[in-house]
Amino acid sequence: MYRVKTLLVMATVMLLATSLFAASGEILPFKGEYQPSPFTKNYTRDTDVVLTNLEGITVNTNFGGWTKDYFLEMYVPPADGYVNSIDFNFSDLPEVSGGGMSVWIYQAAFPWEEVNTEAIADAALDAQLGYYDEATGFENVGTNWVKGGVNDVEGADPNFNYDPLGPQAWPAFGSGSMSVEPNADDGGWVNYDLQVSMGTKYDFTKDTPFVVVVKFNGFPAEGDGADYRMGFLSGVKHIDPQPAMKFYSTISSPNGRMGLDDWGWYIRSYVWDWNINATLTGDRGPQVYTEELVTTLSTASREVTAYIYDDNPSGGSAGVGSATLMYTIDGGSAVSSALTAQDDTTFVGTIPGQAPGTEVTYWVEAEDVNGNAGAAEARTYSIFEAMNPILLVYDTDEIVGLEWYYMYATPDTFNNNWDLWEQKFGQVNETLLTNYEIVIHVMGGGPYNDVDDVSTLYADWLAMGTAEVPRRLMIMGQDYGVISGFADTTFPASAFENMYLGVETLGPQDINYDGTAASYEDPYAINAVASDETVDYLAAFEGDSLQLFYWPAYEVGFNNWIDNMTLSGGTATFTDPNNSDAPVAVRHSGTGWMTAFWTIDNLALDYMSPADTSSMYHWALTDVGNPITGTLEWFGAPTNGVVAIDNEVLAPANFKLHAAYPNPFNPVTNIAYELATSADVSITVYNMLGQEVANLVNGFQNAGNYTVQWNGLDNLGHSVPSGLYFYEMATEGFSSTHKMMLIK
Repeated sequence: MYRVKTLLVMATVMLLATSLFAASGEILPFKGEYQPSPFTKNYTRDTDVVLTNLEGITVNTNFGGWTKDYFLEMYVPPADGYVNSIDFNFSDLPEVSGGGMSVWIYQAAFPWEEVNTEAIADAALDAQLGYYDEATGFENVGTNWVKGGVNDVEGADPNFNYDPLGPQAWPAFGSGSMSVEPNADDGGWVNYDLQVSMGTKYDFTKDTPFVVVVKFNGFPAEGDGADYRMGFLSGVKHIDPQPAMKFYSTISSPNGRMGLDDWGWYIRSYVWDWNINATLTGDRGPQVYTEELVTTLSTASREVTAYIYDDNPSGGSAGVGSATLMYTIDGGSAVSSALTAQDDTTFVGTIPGQAPGTEVTYWVEAEDVNGNAGAAEARTYSIFEAMNPILLVYDTDEIVGLEWYYMYATPDTFNNNWDLWEQKFGQVNETLLTNYEIVIHVMGGGPYNDVDDVSTLYADWLAMGTAEVPRRLMIMGQDYGVISGFADTTFPASAFENMYLGVETLGPQDINYDGTAASYEDPYAINAVASDETVDYLAAFEGDSLQLFYWPAYEVGFNNWIDNMTLSGGTATFTDPNNSDAPVAVRHSGTGWMTAFWTIDNLALDYMSPADTSSMYHWALTDVGNPITGTLEWFGAPTNGVVAIDNEVLAPANFKLHAAYPNPFNPVTNIAYELATSADVSITVYNMLGQEVANLVNGFQNAGNYTVQWNGLDNLGHSVPSGLYFYEMATEGFSSTHKMMLIK
């Protein structure tokens, strides 16, 4: 029977105490597919432009609130003009009638020169601006401002009221309003027309920021229950100033956001999916967009394509006057390069080839024939460099930014000894695999890349192993069956799956599916084989009162499509008690190779009471230990580095500072560097204000390759907030700086 697999897309940076995406209420995976606004350019009057903060951003988060919560987003108009209407993309609507939303436009009272909003966004009290303590309660406007934690941030003015709102600009009095009612889709686009609602549009001035503010209302007597929740489709954007904020009220946060009487405005790294439909009456600079270049193995030059559009609503001359490609190498000085016009809007330039480990940041600047300037947002890519003996292939887009969690809490010989190949880099290939002796291939809710050639690649790679240094492969793929269109598949004896994975038949596939949503959203019982050395500790944790369950919909935000198997060899490690203990995971080995194949995901294993799954909850990852630890220990510790072809240890040819890895990170990142000769060397971490945070290396070292870790602590041992940091390596005659992102 044909069916469509609906992927539950997830938030990118929110980790909760007991699981990745247990229902916290505020930030949830977005359950649905993103669709462009149906109103923009065809519903509103005279819409010439759409103002948005979402360029280049993945919108995949259901960011919610309750009655008396406010949401704010800032926009900077590129020319004079006016707002006609606003499209709000709701990812969650209340389950009961009576909800509503008030709408205002204010002049922006930020950014603040002394506060880097990107560095403190989401960071506990540092991101709290404050609130007004009025007779009506805690409000976003008033006279009695209560300062927030931002006043204690280094560099901030302790006496300043960091109220993000300037004077109210629209409407002149009161507020606009609209109803927010349930619908069958529990979300969707809603268009708010300013002139229809209040009889006036909002006039703006070029480069003068304004903020749109909305307030949820309608359920003043209700708490923050799911029935009264309203939310916007959102995505993460790191920029200073951060354009979006949320105001936490006493209904959503009775004791404050963190339980510390800390209500009010908070700077968030999320941006809301709102479209400002506007008409321009003045001229703006060129609109510049560049194609994304992703990390690559190639050291050859790369072509950058830019699309540049110019319009002048005032009726003056239009057209691109000049266009320039700008780029930096490893954070150095910007280099300019001319772009060649392919036609009126398409321009092409070239970035020279770079060595492995190099980080390139590039953007395009343009001017129109009237001298108005425009620029594309900067993009970054790296030349991939094999640094460790383990490769984590993250071949799914289900959990973007949290790939490192798949190796969380594994032995140090594994957890701090791996490189990452992301899904957007493309399919694995022979050149990549040759650098590694251990590969962990994660497919999450389903592979992102075409996996048809994976079996041949891995078969050839495994065959290169030796008894002394075997090749070791682990595949976690609950939808490996995509190779056969999800049809049950029997593999011949010569096939990779049969010979190396020990799988004769993959199927029945999607064994849990019975046509209902509950069958792929609810927990599904599985057993760890108690007699097997790789999972015996998982079986032992059950005792007499617990059952092991596979529950990806709860833990990682994608549906359960678990498969059964018939084995041709090897040893079953997990079985399905619902179907005569059919294997759902297997390990296998031969001369020069070892493999493990799971049709489950290691982040989605829980322990609960078999009689009542709402009780006695334990997340295996944190309460027992990473479920792949036993398999990795069976694999055996890898060697300390990639083996050189001639087996000789050579001094590096140059001084070099490599990109931090993982990046973004939490809680630890690794920084590799090379010394061509013996030298005094220092590696120092700085915040966005240029202030020293931590000194990681300071002293004389011999020539060679080194790696140092940073655990997010400053020189005094204090934990630093989430945000962007820089790290600099300096020796006599050499210095290099890179950036890294700490996400908590």
